[in-house]
Amino acid sequence: MKVTSFGEVLWDDFESGKVLGGAPLNVMVRLSNLGADAAMISRRGQDADGDELVRQVAAKNVKTDFIQTDTEQATSLVKVSLDAKGCASYEIVYPCAWDRIAVENAALQRVAESDAFVFGSLAVRDEVSLASLRRYLEVAKFKIFDVNLREPFYTTELLLDLMKQANMLKLNDDELQLVAEALGSKYHSVEQNIRFIAELTDTSTICVTLGNHGAVLFQDNRFVHHSGFRVQVADTVGAGDSFLGALIYKLLNRADPKEAITFACALGGMVASKHGATPQISLEEIERFMYPM
Repeated sequence: MKVTSFGEVLWDDFESGKVLGGAPLNVMVRLSNLGADAAMISRRGQDADGDELVRQVAAKNVKTDFIQTDTEQATSLVKVSLDAKGCASYEIVYPCAWDRIAVENAALQRVAESDAFVFGSLAVRDEVSLASLRRYLEVAKFKIFDVNLREPFYTTELLLDLMKQANMLKLNDDELQLVAEALGSKYHSVEQNIRFIAELTDTSTICVTLGNHGAVLFQDNRFVHHSGFRVQVADTVGAGDSFLGALIYKLLNRADPKEAITFACALGGMVASKHGATPQISLEEIERFMYPM
């Protein structure tokens, strides 16, 4: 299984220190952890933070060949604040190196060869990276849009454009409501708004996470639900990214949709129960968590 992601690589700056992050990278780290050939297309600064970032990404077995170096913009540093429930808010500096991602022939070839190409909405807040993403989308086989909203770095028009180009969408329930309302939906339920977006964008696969209430997967005109796993939350950083990585892993392996969403909910819950976005978790640990003796 070969998967490539486009977007932000950064340092999440917590009170306790800096941790490697960025939603597209977190998804690749989880896929690599599950055994996939994962690669990241991004850009970092020509600085010490960038050197350490590349070293740590490589240590997580994600290919760094397509992480470019920018001589003008710094490696991204994001201030993270956690509330009493472990939910995160972010201060994202603009511009930074990943706002200037370029098109490279080797990266184009990698995308064309990949079973899936994952991208989000944050990394295209700048016209340079947006133009590059459009070129990569031209050669991608199966396009997965992680609608990872960060105000004020998106517009309704751009979201709709990118959703129409995707084969699969992933949102959380708050994002679903915001996007559906912005696009003119008069519906209130999760299922109604999923169908509304599916019809508007001609997308056959949409997954919506529901926090501690699990997730719903819409695929080929049918819904599959999972109510989630009860865990003691340490922090929610990266939980949705690991959920998406797990879901991609199962769907590309042609797993039954119910099996896929159960596995994804389990892994997302396990990550939320630990500190940091990408804790090491083995397949055996996931199985024991899902089916305790």
